Amino acid sequence: MKGVVVDAAAYRERILRGAVVKTMFWLAWPMIVANLIQMTYNLVDALWLGRLGRQAFGAPTVSWPLIMLFNAIGMGFAQAGMTLVAQYFGAGDREMSRRCACQLIALHTTLALCISAVGVSTIHIVLKLMGVPSDVYPLAVAYSRVIFLGIPVAFLGFAVLAILNSLGDTRTPMKLSITSALINIVLDPILIFGFFGLPALGVVGAAVATVIARSFVTAVGLYMMIRGIHGIKLQLGCMKIEGWWLRKIVSIGVPISIQSSSNALGFTIMMSIVSRFGSVAVAAYGIGIRIIDVIQAFTWGLQRATSIMIGQCIGAELYDRAKRIARTSMLLISSILGMGATIIYLVRDPITALFVPDPLVIKEGSVFLSYFVWSTPFFGIFFICNGVAQGSGHPRAMTAIAIARLWLFRIGLSILLALHLGMGSTGIWVAMTISNIVAGLLSLAWVSRGTWLRRVIEPRKLPIKRTLLQAQEDSKTGMELRDSQVGEGNS
Repeated sequence: MKGVVVDAAAYRERILRGAVVKTMFWLAWPMIVANLIQMTYNLVDALWLGRLGRQAFGAPTVSWPLIMLFNAIGMGFAQAGMTLVAQYFGAGDREMSRRCACQLIALHTTLALCISAVGVSTIHIVLKLMGVPSDVYPLAVAYSRVIFLGIPVAFLGFAVLAILNSLGDTRTPMKLSITSALINIVLDPILIFGFFGLPALGVVGAAVATVIARSFVTAVGLYMMIRGIHGIKLQLGCMKIEGWWLRKIVSIGVPISIQSSSNALGFTIMMSIVSRFGSVAVAAYGIGIRIIDVIQAFTWGLQRATSIMIGQCIGAELYDRAKRIARTSMLLISSILGMGATIIYLVRDPITALFVPDPLVIKEGSVFLSYFVWSTPFFGIFFICNGVAQGSGHPRAMTAIAIARLWLFRIGLSILLALHLGMGSTGIWVAMTISNIVAGLLSLAWVSRGTWLRRVIEPRKLPIKRTLLQAQEDSKTGMELRDSQVGEGNS
């Protein structure tokens, strides 16, 4: 156990006192790799289902916006729990970090069981109300019910990964996520087509593979926490949800969940607007979304790294360092995406042709990218500011900006420009560009105000003897960390 605690102290020391850019990439790269692997799985999943026909391919497509609405609740509260654990850990109060982690597991278990029951019993009604085509409807119902049955393992997985990330351990979640994605990739064709004597489950097989893969993350993660990892040991006695903790988690988690749910619903509406302009516009939009997904794999990693560092620094009341982290992260992401935008703009036709070698789609995709790529640096700033809001525990302003970005500036302007002013699909591309620029500038203004520079936790007054011992341990760990970094530089 002693070695584990030293590891946790080393993470904290590096986050609180290490070089900002180096630490940021040290935290971010495992999450970026895990995200890219997950994207690979999504493509493989779509490939296998596409071989079954358009009905099977369409079942997850029509189901996921609804599933994401519910997943947003789990992910929102997981992020809120991550904020509290990170801030207490940064403040040096490991006992409160442990209590917050245990209560997050308890809350996610309760939420997941309720959502699973509601989803399984009502999904057939909701999909019918959504007007899902009759040939896709039965497959969508079957697929969705399996996913909703697996909501408990999904939510517990969200909680476990959030707890580990909040402590600065992004490598263990990466290993769990990559292994889960590989399990999914292997199981997909076996369960979909019925290899090795197993029955061919079709689209249900894809859902079962997803649930099994998620179960791996949850089972291994919970086992590690029961055994004890980084000073966090899961025990039944600490899983009673306390009123003060619930109030904190709701005040942070609800705005984040609202933002995620709003996004899931809003992008569904965006798809319906684009669809009005035919298959060429839909194809161009789809290509753009895939490029955005690649960009988000990198921005999401830096966002989470920023959130972790901000959370621990604010917990330790290192406010000047927290401001420096926010500035550095925004400058870094806008510079990287600015260079990326230039490259994409210069090769926009070949990129479009790589996905769909249709002259009409290439032309439309070129128009889309000509507008949209220049807004990606602002999108990056918006994304990083979200990380600042979540890490600091003050997400309300960014939730308002995110909702305005999607519903007012993207959907609202798309309807105005494309439908009422007759700009056609170009109006949609312009609206998407404006929405990112405005959101980026508003987010930058909010971060610059500095109202987020206060912690949401109330650390206990630790005994003087314990505080001194903790300081000595952290100092010793810091010296070992700096020695190891010098050794790495000389090797």
